[in-house]
Amino acid sequence: MDKIVELQELVDKLLEDYKRLKEENEQLWTQMNEVLSKLEQVDKEKKELEKLVETYRNTMNSLVDKLQKMISLAGT
Repeated sequence: MDKIVELQELVDKLLEDYKRLKEENEQLWTQMNEVLSKLEQVDKEKKELEKLVETYRNTMNSLVDKLQKMISLAGT
C-alpha cells in the first residue's frame, strides 16, 4: 500500500510541475511576442528616421548647390 501512496504522490508532484512549467512557458511566449512586437516597431521607426535623414541630406545638398551657384554668380 505504501508504494501506491508513493506513486500517487509522485504523479501529483509531476502534475504540479507540469502545470507550473506550462504557466511559465505561456508567460515566456507572451514576453517573447511582446519583445518581437517592440522590435518590429523599433525597426519601423528606424526606417522612418533613415528616410527623414535622407530627405534632410538631399535638402542640404540642394541648398549648398544653390549657394555655390549664387556665390559664383556674385563673384563674376
